[in-house]
Amino acid sequence: MYHFFVPAENISEKQVVVTGGDVNHIKNVLRMKPGEKFVANDGNGASYCCSIREFSGDCVIADIEKGQLENTELPVRLVLFQGLPKADKMELIIQKAVELGAAEIVPVEMTRCVVRLDEKKKKNKIARWQSIAESAAKQSGRTVIP
Repeated sequence: MYHFFVPAENISEKQVVVTGGDVNHIKNVLRMKPGEKFVANDGNGASYCCSIREFSGDCVIADIEKGQLENTELPVRLVLFQGLPKADKMELIIQKAVELGAAEIVPVEMTRCVVRLDEKKKKNKIARWQSIAESAAKQSGRTVIP
């Protein structure tokens, strides 16, 4: 079953409204139809089994069939402090750490670290790393995005 992260304000007692890039993914990439099911996560550990009711412009409206599915998170909070590696190795490290259950990933500039990020690159890198973490969380069935 497909997993999608939905902002908590878009989840009510009986329905979920999916917006943003996931709408295109549901409609055009996966070609899901009304009646098909998916799992909606609020990003805080709550997940709901949903059935698509309708497609409305730039949103997907789904009914909640089962509320609060079983929590799949680790019983301990795992934080990874990672020195900045060369090239794009950090992306793979983030992906695998999220898949394995890390709750938080902290990139660290060490004194002997070759890589230094300036302010302009830092914002772009953080946005890229967040999208990688979200994709990895969806793929591995996590209920929280680190």
